[in-house]
Amino acid sequence: MIIVSPPPISAPHVQALPPLSFLGFRAGMPVTEAVSLIRAGKGMLTCKATADSRMRDCTGRISAQESGTPLELLISSVHDSAAVIVFSLHGSTGPVTRWVSGLTSQFGRPNRQQRPGGRSSWQWIRAGTMLRVAQRGNGQQAEASITLTHGPLLDGLGPLQSKRPDGDVRPF
Repeated sequence: MIIVSPPPISAPHVQALPPLSFLGFRAGMPVTEAVSLIRAGKGMLTCKATADSRMRDCTGRISAQESGTPLELLISSVHDSAAVIVFSLHGSTGPVTRWVSGLTSQFGRPNRQQRPGGRSSWQWIRAGTMLRVAQRGNGQQAEASITLTHGPLLDGLGPLQSKRPDGDVRPF
């Protein structure tokens, strides 16, 4: 008697998707790594403490390498990792089409929303991170932004705790 067993079940080969990023920045990266990218791009960044000792807010400027367009930069860090990174451009939405095209070829088709008043957004979500391109208005009032967000870092914050004089810990 011959017993034939089916071939072993194996998971299909899944290609690892690249992490969401823009200009080399990715949500969750160490702030020191972000500072290195900013310096390499001849930008600047200034950081300050917040009321929550676990967080710092950093602001600055960096030039978009492909166009030399100066972008304002905001990094909110949690435990010295970039939880939220926002690049913003005021007075123009010119590079948005180029940004969306490049990001689409890198990360696939985004979720797109269009709203009245010339407001549009494109969003990619992957492994607890989000990348969103937004544009609003036109002409001198136009604004464009790219936001990278690391959900697990933000979710892990929980309420701020304070120690009472008697040693008891209470949320604010």
